[in-house]
Amino acid sequence: MRRRLVLTSVFTAVLGLTVAPAASQASSPPSASPTSASSAAASCAGVLDTPATYDGTVPAPKKVLGYELGSKQASNADILKYWDAVDRASDRVVTGTFATSWQGQPLRYALVGSPTTLSRLPRITADLAKLRDPATPASDADAIVARTPAILWISANVHGNEPSGGDAVLRLLYQLADRNDCVAKAIRDNALVGLIPTQNPDGRTNDVRTNAYSFDLNRDWFARTQPETDGKLDLLWTYPPQLYVDEHEMGGNGYFFPPNSDPVYHETPDRQYTQIEKLYGAANTAAFTANGWKFETYQAGYDMFYQGYGDTVPTTQFGAAGMTFEQGGDSPYPAKTNHHYTSAITTLYTGATNRARLLREWRQTWLQALREGQACRLEPNATFNPGNEVLIPVPKKPVCGYFLTGDNPETRNVVRRLQQAKVEVSRLTSSVVVPDYKPYGQAVRSQRLPKGTYWVSLAQVQKHWVQAMLGEDTYTPFPYFYDVSGWNNAMLAGVGGGSTGTRLDVATAPVALLPAATAAPVADAPRIGIIDQRPEPTYQYQTTGWLRWRLEQDWKLDYTALTPEQVTPAALSRLDVLLVPDVDGQPTFDRLGQTGRQALRSWVNRGGRYVAWQGGTVLAKSLGLTSVGLSEATAVSPGALLSLNAPRANTWALWDDGDAQMSPGGAAVITSFPASPFVSGYAEDTDTLAGSAVEAVDRVGAGSTTVFSIEPNFRGYSDGTAALLLDAVKGTPGESARVAPRPLAAEAPSVLGLTRSTADHVADEQRERGRD
Repeated sequence: MRRRLVLTSVFTAVLGLTVAPAASQASSPPSASPTSASSAAASCAGVLDTPATYDGTVPAPKKVLGYELGSKQASNADILKYWDAVDRASDRVVTGTFATSWQGQPLRYALVGSPTTLSRLPRITADLAKLRDPATPASDADAIVARTPAILWISANVHGNEPSGGDAVLRLLYQLADRNDCVAKAIRDNALVGLIPTQNPDGRTNDVRTNAYSFDLNRDWFARTQPETDGKLDLLWTYPPQLYVDEHEMGGNGYFFPPNSDPVYHETPDRQYTQIEKLYGAANTAAFTANGWKFETYQAGYDMFYQGYGDTVPTTQFGAAGMTFEQGGDSPYPAKTNHHYTSAITTLYTGATNRARLLREWRQTWLQALREGQACRLEPNATFNPGNEVLIPVPKKPVCGYFLTGDNPETRNVVRRLQQAKVEVSRLTSSVVVPDYKPYGQAVRSQRLPKGTYWVSLAQVQKHWVQAMLGEDTYTPFPYFYDVSGWNNAMLAGVGGGSTGTRLDVATAPVALLPAATAAPVADAPRIGIIDQRPEPTYQYQTTGWLRWRLEQDWKLDYTALTPEQVTPAALSRLDVLLVPDVDGQPTFDRLGQTGRQALRSWVNRGGRYVAWQGGTVLAKSLGLTSVGLSEATAVSPGALLSLNAPRANTWALWDDGDAQMSPGGAAVITSFPASPFVSGYAEDTDTLAGSAVEAVDRVGAGSTTVFSIEPNFRGYSDGTAALLLDAVKGTPGESARVAPRPLAAEAPSVLGLTRSTADHVADEQRERGRD
């Protein structure tokens, strides 16, 4: 299950929710007159009471697959087989491939609508671009609303071992392609439906939560590090959603759909969140109540805060009503599939019959964002669950935009990521004095910024997303968390920048979409080894998967993976540096055995370089390879960005309270927390971290041990601290010259009892259900 953390005693769990059924708000389909459309919708009994009737031109799933859909889990091969069968049989469906997984599997999608709608796809996408454009006259916008279908997306199986949504999407494809009753017609006539049966085909094949590099794809939405995510976001910008549903599984046998739990991120568009709560939430409440099915809403604990989920990103970046649906994994498979199908068809019908409202409010959201940005105004915090109150308000200070400094690969990657989200970025064409420049984590000052500095104004339709990605703080309104609380993209990347509250009249030039930046090749690359606890890469810990991805795809470095049992003098003799990520200390210590432990100690003593973090640091201490002191931290955080004193400027740590606190002992401190760390996100008692080491190095005999207290490669998107890790991979940090070499210390296995960071370990919990 995904971690739930409440940090103060004020959390109030209030059970019970009454939501009235959604009122009928039928709107005219783009291919019919308003009068005929309203009459047709009014005469339809709705999703639950309308008997399904079929044309019979599309083969039923059983005819193609040989079994009733939902009676068992469909394989990837079955999904592709049926996808193609429907595509061949129906003129109401077009399909495509939006990405290829690391293991070579296609990620498929389908667009479903009336033949007339499908013949107008270029016109529809052009119209939606105009609808989003503030320069479009109101009369033209009204005409676009009158003729354009809403785009409604249903996706599933972002976690590979949560498969039932994929089968439900197959059923949706069949029903929408072949049914001829008023429910199916209302959806097809009023909407272009996008369907994605699996966002993680490798995970589905391997029956694991993550993809082939052990990335949780439901945390990768803003970072786009993985092809499955990157291709999906490009697809969604091609056919931009007004609705996006992400179908999951969780523990138990109930069902979750919104309203969500607090906290809700403050820049979440108001109109879309109202749709989520009042329109779709009410419709699904009515459907599940009528069927007598167990369900939860905000009581289940699924929030709308972290801006990296499959509900928050569609909402804040795309202006859609983004929703997570969770089916209890303990239910029988046919019931799981049926529940997901019912919530999806109910949601689609509700969206389609409110087509004009969705399109009008979609445009109004962009226009409001622009007005807010022009006024340099951030949206305030609010709570939505009974009994909860805002604890941290958004400051009432103007923010007009953000500067990003430097022109290195890290800065260009942040800029490109913003541009891919349709954010307008420009550069100063001459230097400028900013009278109230607020560098991240520092005091306001007057500062001259040089020509070429990147400028990201809030005065644009993507104001909500700019603030979500570049805001100095997330201003957590309520201290309940399902994920990290800080994610500023510049801080994560180690990029300098800051804000201004002044409407500057400066000369800038727009920046065209930047190419993807690539890391410079490592000259004289060392021979690298990593300790991997699991021999099967498919089932590895996330920390190991993230490391493999970084080495292979970013740094382009070869390495040798060793299980603890494979650590021998001969194996180590072929290595210059050994990377030990966040392993489980006691099991790894035991599996190394006396022979492996002695081999490691001797290898370091003779000149080997041991580089480790978190659990690997604990292991180093147990083996007598480092003199640092380790203790449980008393500071508390679900994951926040904390400022650092580091060799590289603008480096921030993604720190959570699973990380041990590290004192230098006899080691040289390379990176540390300052006396008063600045916090982006939510954390308590961070003063207790003051001066503690984040990276330290011991000279051990002829070798060295470099240890980190944090995960320097968190989710593959913490590029700033990953750069510190790369420095350690390339060579022993020069600061180690401040300490004299010391002999090996005795083994100290008692330290292995230190709590490890559970956020990075999923291999032992692969079967658990939940969004985390």
